[in-house]
Amino acid sequence: MARYLLAAEADKIQDLLFRSARLREVVGGSQLLSRFCKETPQLLNVPKEDIIISDGGSFRILFDRQEQAQAFGADLAEVYRRATGGSLSIAEPVAVNDDFGKASAQAEENLRQAKRWRENWKSQEHLPYVAFCASCGVGLAKKHTAYHENQDPQYLCPSCLTKGAERATGAELGDFLREFYGVVVGLNNLRTLDWPGKQKRRGCKEIDPLEDVADYDPRRYVAYLVADGNNMGQIFGKCQTPEQMRDLSKGLSEVVRKALAEPAHLAMDAQHQVSDRENFVPVLPLILGGDDLFALIPAPWALDFSLRFCQVYEREMKALLERIGLQEIPIPTVAAAVVICKSKHPYALAHEAGESRLKEAKRMGKQRVLDGEQPCSTLNFEIVLGGRLVEPVSDKLLRATLRPYWGTKSADLNGWGLSVKQLLEHRYELRSVPHKRLVELRSLYDDLPESLKPDSLDPWKARLEQLQVRIGRKEKHREAVDTALSTLGGKEPGYWRKVDRPPQNVWHGHGLPDLLEVWDFALDLDKNRQDYEEEAE
Repeated sequence: MARYLLAAEADKIQDLLFRSARLREVVGGSQLLSRFCKETPQLLNVPKEDIIISDGGSFRILFDRQEQAQAFGADLAEVYRRATGGSLSIAEPVAVNDDFGKASAQAEENLRQAKRWRENWKSQEHLPYVAFCASCGVGLAKKHTAYHENQDPQYLCPSCLTKGAERATGAELGDFLREFYGVVVGLNNLRTLDWPGKQKRRGCKEIDPLEDVADYDPRRYVAYLVADGNNMGQIFGKCQTPEQMRDLSKGLSEVVRKALAEPAHLAMDAQHQVSDRENFVPVLPLILGGDDLFALIPAPWALDFSLRFCQVYEREMKALLERIGLQEIPIPTVAAAVVICKSKHPYALAHEAGESRLKEAKRMGKQRVLDGEQPCSTLNFEIVLGGRLVEPVSDKLLRATLRPYWGTKSADLNGWGLSVKQLLEHRYELRSVPHKRLVELRSLYDDLPESLKPDSLDPWKARLEQLQVRIGRKEKHREAVDTALSTLGGKEPGYWRKVDRPPQNVWHGHGLPDLLEVWDFALDLDKNRQDYEEEAE
């Protein structure tokens, strides 16, 4: 007897989660979504063995009858609307005979059609007298109450009230954070654990996870890590049985948690902690569902943290695919972007900048695969300075950048660019070079030649050589700078590196300006901060 596969997916999850002024409500929203996915299908009387996927706002469930699947879809959408204030797209159920893979592909197509039908759809409420939510600014207020302890009352909508109630408070961790921090330190050690937003610090008026993480940087910068797995649609399409898809869905979230937890555990090391912390994890996941990640991390180790995340993801994802029996799949990779900004910078704008840089990284990784090269994870970054959010990609023949970089241990990828590991290594090697000389080096790349032709390049080279002479008054400084110029650049005239990333035209770039821009945020988690300061002059 044929069964029926129902596919459903929450719409615009990020819009729902980010529809709050405070970071704590983003965590509360993620926890609410996680709890909804875990509890609702069984509360609506679906047997556990029929639930294939119920995570990250995505559902794949088997039913005996088509009418049963349709009725469940309608109930699920209504419960989701009432619980979260968001909408959920329901696909037309698909008959499953002997070929589960074919039925799964058809269910995915039906879901895409359902989502296209709902594009730009909104439910508009009309009342003669209304108050809008002070947090999200778009919802109709339900209560006039204090948003946080010791604050004046404000008008709040049901969605923000619900997300606020879901967040971790005091010594209590919700399921969303408990699953992550349990991987970092073990479930038995959560009682003594401290995390961003657990308590008030330094006499602050309210709990603020951003300020807790900003304590790690003298200028109070924080970093946001955005990541997304590559080719996950193709990987899920390879599943030939419900059991494979169920194991892949469950294992995927575990892989992302572990990839975030390993560098987080290193950041807990006593040599990295600020003075008033004990058992403190300076990492806060904001979105963690399926292969999507948005997390708050400490700025000083932003690049190394992101690189380690990519490497652990590749390792754990490869092990997962082997364990569930998915064969002939290329090396699993991930695209990541890290945005570094002041702690007061709106998190939604930071996420927007991260998504922009993430698209560049994903595009480069896909093009490498299309060209028949070995898949690699990609890593991009952005530092928000002043009013600039995301600097547009240059189309010049010479560019003071090599972004995006590769999240691999390999140093050079034959015209495709460099690994971010090269930046980390030269950050350490250049630690003793006077700051004044580094500033002069960086300013040199603010006035680029038009081309590598002698009449354009020679005046620029002459300025570089004069600077090298001044740096060379100390031999070890000259050696460190020359090595960085040739490694992060190349053997082309003026140390420029040839970059050939189809379908773009060939251009020349340099990684040293990138390193100097991200200088304060390229520390190695394996090294003590004092290792970077002892030889500074």
